[in-house]
Amino acid sequence: MPGIFKSPAFVISGRDMGESDRIITFYTMAGGKVRAVARGAKRSRRRFVNALEPFTMLNLSLALPRTTGLSRIESAGILDSFPSLRHKVECYVLASLCCELVNLWTKENDPQEDLFKLLRWCLNCLNEGLHPRKTALFFKILLLTLAGYAPGFDLCLRCKKPPVGNHVFFRLHAGGFICGECLKSRERSHKISLGALRSLRYIQNGSLDRLYRLTMTDAAFEEAWSLIKSLHCHHLDQVPASYAAVDGLKPEIGK
Repeated sequence: MPGIFKSPAFVISGRDMGESDRIITFYTMAGGKVRAVARGAKRSRRRFVNALEPFTMLNLSLALPRTTGLSRIESAGILDSFPSLRHKVECYVLASLCCELVNLWTKENDPQEDLFKLLRWCLNCLNEGLHPRKTALFFKILLLTLAGYAPGFDLCLRCKKPPVGNHVFFRLHAGGFICGECLKSRERSHKISLGALRSLRYIQNGSLDRLYRLTMTDAAFEEAWSLIKSLHCHHLDQVPASYAAVDGLKPEIGK
């Protein structure tokens, strides 16, 4: 008899397979990212009763394959569907981005309980409409840390001193900044103000229950958003597809 895998899980993506089935990608507490076949999901909506919609949190039960291949979804009981974010375009788009980033950054069968908790925090905040873009920014910074690519926001990469002046210059490939005195001419870098740098440091080192105490000017927020987007794209070596929708909504999305 094949084994059974059970865990709380989030639906992070899905695609059709054949005429009646779908392949669903989950991020689970017990097993990290897993993929499984939903037999008959396309043919009958009653088969899983909306349980396989994006972002849904489930009590998931999978029948594991005997040898190789995909698991099969046995049952998927809804724990939370985050209904409010589905009625707010900006929240839905940002939730899509965060789930896509989890999918891109993680390997299958590599559980990280902290990442599961971070995704749950993010979806809860978006569901409650709490500063959608700020929530997504916080999520992306903390995801970089969990992925092992925590940027350096404390000391210049070259002189090892704290930042001074009005701006520093961030080097994407090095994951840290260079102060104005150490920057060489024609050196490609991402200019960022000290205000934005301090905000990024606060987010990276803060706990989730303290993050919303942070206030940021519009200019500092846009600098921070641009830098963190660039860092994700640099390390992933691609631009996540959801950014097209995020950029299209940018004038309408509130922080």
